[in-house]
Amino acid sequence: MDNKASNATRQVISEQAETAIAAQKWSRLRTIGNRFERARCYRDCWFALARASEATTDHQLPIWPGPDESCEGVLVLPTTRDLGDELRILRFIGDLKAHVAQVVVLTDPRLHPLIERSFPGVVCCRPDGRQNQVGLSHMAAQERLAYWFGADEQQLQHGFRTLKAPTTPEEEPKGIGISWFSKSRNKKDRMPAVEDWASVLRTIRQPIQSLQYLEKPARIKALRELSGQRIRSSQSIDQMVDLDGFARQVAGVRGVLTISNTTAHLAGALGIPCAVILDNGSITNWPDLGETTPLYPSTRLIRRGSDDWATTLRRGWRTLRGLIPPK
Repeated sequence: MDNKASNATRQVISEQAETAIAAQKWSRLRTIGNRFERARCYRDCWFALARASEATTDHQLPIWPGPDESCEGVLVLPTTRDLGDELRILRFIGDLKAHVAQVVVLTDPRLHPLIERSFPGVVCCRPDGRQNQVGLSHMAAQERLAYWFGADEQQLQHGFRTLKAPTTPEEEPKGIGISWFSKSRNKKDRMPAVEDWASVLRTIRQPIQSLQYLEKPARIKALRELSGQRIRSSQSIDQMVDLDGFARQVAGVRGVLTISNTTAHLAGALGIPCAVILDNGSITNWPDLGETTPLYPSTRLIRRGSDDWATTLRRGWRTLRGLIPPK
């Protein structure tokens, strides 16, 4: 998208945002924020989503005014979007901790170990629990942190910091991780079939690790038979419950080939080389155009275009091989 087209798009979305704010239609503002993100208008995106989150919380603290103002401590509000959206911007908790002595994060309990390991000194609490707010002078939506520390593509790229999965020193990442299935009805007709996946897996000459939840409905048995590969099961981890264990699995491979799902976002947040297979058109909050996203420097977006799915997957595998550092 050239600058003229980009400015025109931004203007249209900005007018929608102003209308939603004036009418206090906060759910509508979240949808508009997602449009900003797909258009790569990051500062506008974070501002819109922060307004929606902070306007609908029951907490009464002043909104954090940014890194140039001193304050005692900040309460980070729970996200109003999905887990993948949260994984994209968790890194900014580390930037906040560098400026503020006390940080308390209200978030999904599955994320607590990952956050507290990645950002020492940060305290996590359940969103629905009672918090001791002694020493907390301000509050901020997660997107408010992104507004201050990731306002544009350059700032996002230069300020990237990875989340830290649980690992042991003797464990060396090996092989390729794959995730090929979603139970979401919205994705059912927008992802490659098992037969398409099998055609590319037959060409991979290294261990393959499933990173797939619900492996039986995902037809892992058929994928093994059609590809002739001994795909290691992910069943020792329930990805829907044990997110820290899932992070360990993702960090245990050298690269990830996946459809758009939590696996893609977790790999991106951990800094694992990743190729994400996308259908045409707008998909969740990935940029509408281009092969990269500044939120995940080691991720590439593989769009179907006019190709069939098998060809798209082969492009994804070639791209992923180029991202993986040599041993």
